[in-house]
Amino acid sequence: MARWFWAFLAFNIYSIFLLAAFQKNTLYLFDVKIVQEALANNRSLDITEWGWKDHYIWCLFSNVLVTALAAVLAGAIAKTKGGIVAATANIPSVLIWGATFYLMVFGETEIEQQTGFAAVSIVAIPLTTWVAHYFGEMGAEIQASNYPQSTVLGVRPYHWVWIVFPLYLYALGIVFVLVKFLALLLFNGIAVSIVQIIISWLALIPVIVWFAPLGFVYSVLSGDVLSNRSAGVKALINSGVIVGGFVLAYEVQTVCFGLLQKLMSWWYQ
Repeated sequence: MARWFWAFLAFNIYSIFLLAAFQKNTLYLFDVKIVQEALANNRSLDITEWGWKDHYIWCLFSNVLVTALAAVLAGAIAKTKGGIVAATANIPSVLIWGATFYLMVFGETEIEQQTGFAAVSIVAIPLTTWVAHYFGEMGAEIQASNYPQSTVLGVRPYHWVWIVFPLYLYALGIVFVLVKFLALLLFNGIAVSIVQIIISWLALIPVIVWFAPLGFVYSVLSGDVLSNRSAGVKALINSGVIVGGFVLAYEVQTVCFGLLQKLMSWWYQ
């Protein structure tokens, strides 16, 4: 029963952090021009007030993806009946979607694409419940088939308490790269040349640099790397990799998108 409680808690905490990474990158999705104009005119742009704006499809996509990831973790923590545990843990999300639908339809608040948010709210309730159950079962199965029962996905359970914080910071960068990639594809449209497609795909290069430090830290925590070192040494190395990896990934991302902007300018001129 205790494992179910921790699974419920982990599902919702990780969902909040990961969903925040998607939400904070929303303004870069289809609103690049608005952002650039605001910065060019020295206007302050408070991303906390941006929210999902009118991107209800992006909101639904983000929630479904985050639900799947959190459900795998919850199922692995629960170890048994992962689908039921994850679906139960998704109840707060269902309640939020239900409240969203009520406010969009019966509330006095008016927002952009209000009808769209009402529609996706109806879809999200059964969809996220099914996704949570399916991937919760998958998480429990992966845990049982591939990892010792004393771990959660190969890592000691207590590590998942702090992993959420660096994971959130890295998720901000990873989602930003994916958002810019999607924005480029939509900007280019369907009828694009091979050169334009290559230029667009260059936007995904920083993702590799963002994932590499996370992969190394996981290898250390799972015992695949530096297993003969003390816990203190491994903690110091992981801290250095997390901080150094974040700085390196940010710099690579900056250089990559600077080069990408020059290539786009060159091609369209």
